[in-house]
Amino acid sequence: MSADIILPERLREATFHAGFDGSNEAGAWVLCSEVKISTDPWTKLARTKLIVQDILPLTIGDIESSSQTHLTVRTTSFIKVLKYAQLHNLVPGFLHGHPSGHADFSLRDDDNERKLWQAASNRNGKEATLVSLLVLPDGTMRARVWDSSKNPISVTVATNGSSRQFLTPILVNSVCESNLDRQTRVFGDGFNNSLHNLNVTVVGAGGTGSPLAIMLARSGVGQLAVLDPDHIEASNIHRLHGASYKDIGRAKAEVVVDHIQSIDLAVNAKACVGNVLDADCRDLLKASDIIFCATDDHAGRMMLNRFAYFYETLVIDMGLAVEPEGKRLIRDMTGRVTMIYPGATCLLCRNIIDPLRAREEELLRKSPKEFNKQQKEGYVIGGGDPEPAFIAMTTSVACMAIDEMAQVLSGFRGNKRAVTQRLRRFQIPEDRCSGGAPEPDCPVCASTEYWGIGDINPFLDRVG
Repeated sequence: MSADIILPERLREATFHAGFDGSNEAGAWVLCSEVKISTDPWTKLARTKLIVQDILPLTIGDIESSSQTHLTVRTTSFIKVLKYAQLHNLVPGFLHGHPSGHADFSLRDDDNERKLWQAASNRNGKEATLVSLLVLPDGTMRARVWDSSKNPISVTVATNGSSRQFLTPILVNSVCESNLDRQTRVFGDGFNNSLHNLNVTVVGAGGTGSPLAIMLARSGVGQLAVLDPDHIEASNIHRLHGASYKDIGRAKAEVVVDHIQSIDLAVNAKACVGNVLDADCRDLLKASDIIFCATDDHAGRMMLNRFAYFYETLVIDMGLAVEPEGKRLIRDMTGRVTMIYPGATCLLCRNIIDPLRAREEELLRKSPKEFNKQQKEGYVIGGGDPEPAFIAMTTSVACMAIDEMAQVLSGFRGNKRAVTQRLRRFQIPEDRCSGGAPEPDCPVCASTEYWGIGDINPFLDRVG
């Protein structure tokens, strides 16, 4: 079994508080949702993501005994947790702390957790899984998963939200660290290794997505995918990084990835020719730690807007809006980068997505015949002139998006200076940070019902 654990940033403080009770060890029951990835696009292997949904601190009745160096829980108390987990399709777990600072699971931990896993197997079936989390005084964690193999496997834990931090030891790439030393001097130790251990997907390989993907590769991202269904046309060449006239007719995603591979960087880059709405792209999205949305369609944005909340995955959405006033004048030219994650205001509540346009785009994708029919009858707007664009502006928006990723990984501005939306108004010129509150009845960002729920049927609770 290959797995990793996502700890929502909003639960991080409660998680660490639950592991310590004065000088004695303390703990909590844990409930996680499960995300099944049939084929990871980078490793070609199946794996699982476990998203922490709830932390339930142990009560006096749950504890058999505790001291500065041990914690023993009553298996009978665990049965209630197992029943709830099975009823709600969740994975149960156990969390405790080591106030002594001992940075690994002890032999006593092995014995206690083996008994808990056996109880889970007896109660919920032989395929039952048990998550085990160990919190340490320095703010780091250790984690492992017990399954039917009866031998626990070590897994990584990372936070998600306005910051993305690995809380467990991760793979260190010494070559990457050496080559990117100047980045270390900017963002500090650990930044390059965090990048090297990220799975990042760029949706859209156009004027914004192509420079973004190339900059991500050059910055040291370890696993990178570029997803786009379109092919290069002559009118694209002036703003697509990595493309030339000989590439006309080729898939945009393949051209960008070929360019990245020609630089011979230490990045596992994959080209995916397809639409983000396609069912066969779901494994790619689920396997991603950060998704950049550089598509210009509303239907794709609508789906990724929901995905961010359902799967506790940071989506960084970007766009460039240009309003011409005349042949040589611009009324407005605004670049935008918006952070989408549970706790932030979604794109619908910010009026960035037009649901009517999204419906029309999905209709065109699924049934061009029906789309043309409704267009003639006046039910859809459809088509229109291409959006205005200029390479300097589209590239500038990509740079803004990279800036926000650097803040998420390093906190270089300080936590109080993290923003959920940046606007760059080129015609004034000025930069702004804008707020935004969820609409009270928004089911995605105003309610926590869907946050981190993971796999459900239908996908993202969308019909059609």
